[in-house]
This record gives sequence, C-alpha cells and structure tokens, in this order.
Amino acid sequence: MYKAPKIESGSRVIRKLKDLPGRVFVATMEIPWGLLQEQMAWSPDYVHMVTDMDVETVERLEATAPEFDVVVGIGGGSCCDTAKYLAWKRDKRMVLVPTIVSVDAPLTNMIGVRVDNTVRYVGDIFPEELLVDHDLIRKAPKHLNRGGAADIASIHTALYDWKLAAEDRGELYDERIASEAAACLEELDRGAGEVYDVTPKGIDLIVDLFRREVEMCARLGNSRPEEGSEHLVAYNMERMTKRHFVHADLVALGLFCMTRLQENRPDWTRDLLDRLGLQYRVPGVTRKQVGACLATLKEFADTTKMFYSVVDARAITPGFIEETVGRLAVE
Repeated sequence: MYKAPKIESGSRVIRKLKDLPGRVFVATMEIPWGLLQEQMAWSPDYVHMVTDMDVETVERLEATAPEFDVVVGIGGGSCCDTAKYLAWKRDKRMVLVPTIVSVDAPLTNMIGVRVDNTVRYVGDIFPEELLVDHDLIRKAPKHLNRGGAADIASIHTALYDWKLAAEDRGELYDERIASEAAACLEELDRGAGEVYDVTPKGIDLIVDLFRREVEMCARLGNSRPEEGSEHLVAYNMERMTKRHFVHADLVALGLFCMTRLQENRPDWTRDLLDRLGLQYRVPGVTRKQVGACLATLKEFADTTKMFYSVVDARAITPGFIEETVGRLAVE
C-alpha cells in the first residue's frame, strides 16, 4: 500500500541528520559524501561506499553489514536504492537524502538491481522520510539534475503505449490516472525553464512530479503511466553494449526515437527535451549502436517478455532506422 513520504525541502535541511537517534548506517559514494561534509561535518556510526547495484553486491552487503537503527541513503539512485534494500531486509527506519534529482529512486517502493547487466526490480518499501536540501543538490552537475525530467517526460510515450495495449490487447486502462499523468507532463512543460536552470522551484517541481507519478503507479499496480517503449530503448542499449550510461540520457534517446515510431508529436518532444536540457545524443553512443539497438528492439522485448508497446504494433524497418538515426545525427 502506498505511503506518502514526509518531504522536507529547503536550504540546509540536512542538519536534521545530526538528530537521528541510535546507530546510523550511511550508504553513499565519495562525491556526494564529500559534498555533504563540505556543508556539514558529520560522523555517523558506519559509512558504506556504494560501488554498484549488482544483485550479488547488495546481497553480500546485507549479509555482512553491522547492526544499525537507522539507514541513510545519501546520493543518487544507487545510494538511495542500497539504503532501501537494507531497510527492507532489516526492517529499519530509513532516511533518504538525494544529492541529485536525476532518478525517481528516492520516491519509489521498488529497488533496481542488476542481473546479467539487466535491471530487475525487487523489494517493496516506500520511502517515508526525505530531506531535499537545495544547497546540496545544486552542487551537482546541472545536466544530472536536469536528468530527473526524463522519467517525467517519458509519460508522453508511455501513455501512447498504454492506450495501444488497451486497444490491441484489452489491457486495463484507467482514464483518470492517464489524465493525472498527462497533467504532470503539462506541468513539466510549463516548468521546463526552472528545471533547466536547476532553481529551488525546479528541484521541488521534479520531486513533486516524482511523488505524484509514484503514487499513480502504486494505485494502478504497475508503471504503465510513465514507462513505455522509450525505456525499452534504454534497457536494450545497456544490454547490447554491456555498459552503464546516465539513465536520463538513454530515456531521452528512447523518447526521440519512439515518438517517431509512434508518430506522436516528435517535433514537440524534441523541443521539450531541448528546453529541459536532456541529452538525447548520448555521449559515447555511435550512430551504428543506435541503429543496432533499434534493429534488435522487438527481439529484446520478446525475449525479456516486456510489456506491449508500439514496438509490437509497428515494424522497425531499415528505412525507419536510417531516417531516425540521420535526424538524431549522433557522431
């Protein structure tokens, strides 16, 4: 059952960490931990540096971590998910301190782990306490903070795929939730300038849209309102290259490509991505790799038994790939 989190946002709200009772275990990484220490010297009982989210890694950590009363996740998605995993397994109090608003992990109940270079979701623990410190978050690179908008912008393609699945396969479709999701997308469009500039208002907008998106998905029982064929592109690219990229960049690439396959306002989408500052020309990804990702997308969706989407309804032809990759102009 969904639990609305207590979110405290503003300047220097991280000072509340010093008041946590009992033994405190921190899951973080060197950069976010250093940024926090610059603002506030703090010595919790245990500090664990997160390396990855491979399922073997998190299982080993849970088995060997010392006893604690509170676990605090400080950093991005991997740090927050590691804290969530420990809190879920140990049934302990959890406080999350995102240092970038690049992904919705600080708000979701699921934990993203990697199995054979593919993301799998485990667990069921809704974060109940978040400290959103504007000063801390604005120390992160702007392009990473802007990246949080990708998992909101994905509503555009996701709603199309969800509606298509309802029409073609009789999948449950909730008009009210779809309308609420569309309203979130409209708010993101209106606030694109604040998101691009990473203002306090822009930070709070992303966090609030994440919260609303998570609540909608929890009410529905799946991620249809925000996860569609654009995420298939992201998952397949990582599978194909066996590399990790910035999640937002791959989702933005998926949005660029799939709106063209859907014939779903691709020019508007590209304009929105530009105004948000999302990098759909993914650093380190070549034209050839984009083409290969698209060419194998249907096979990937079938093999991994992914949700029904435009990838199942329309053929990704060599002509489509050539035109899309040409418009993308990845060097």
